[in-house]
Amino acid sequence: MSTVKNVKMLTLLQLCTVVIVILFAWLRLNPQQAMATRGMVDGILFSPERPSALVDGQILTVGDSMYGTEVVEITKELVVFEKHHHKWQQRVRERPNPAWDEPNLPTDADKSER
Repeated sequence: MSTVKNVKMLTLLQLCTVVIVILFAWLRLNPQQAMATRGMVDGILFSPERPSALVDGQILTVGDSMYGTEVVEITKELVVFEKHHHKWQQRVRERPNPAWDEPNLPTDADKSER
């Protein structure tokens, strides 16, 4: 009877090992898909007077910036962002646009400090 238990435990251990190896291989082959959470719209709090969006756990309103990306418009269904003169729309829990990860360009204020 104990031999059957040992075989079942070994099989479970092997299964867990295979799952872990597959997970690491997938993360290594698809790093952008696995790590693309910067700029995730978690929710929209809509009111006509002051709409806001929950992005990466922070509440943003029109005109606010995060990671060098500005909130241009908030509707009931989506948020419009702009970075480096590139605009895009993003819905709640939609995969973030790759522009979120683009490096921030120096602003005119940064240039005048030099």
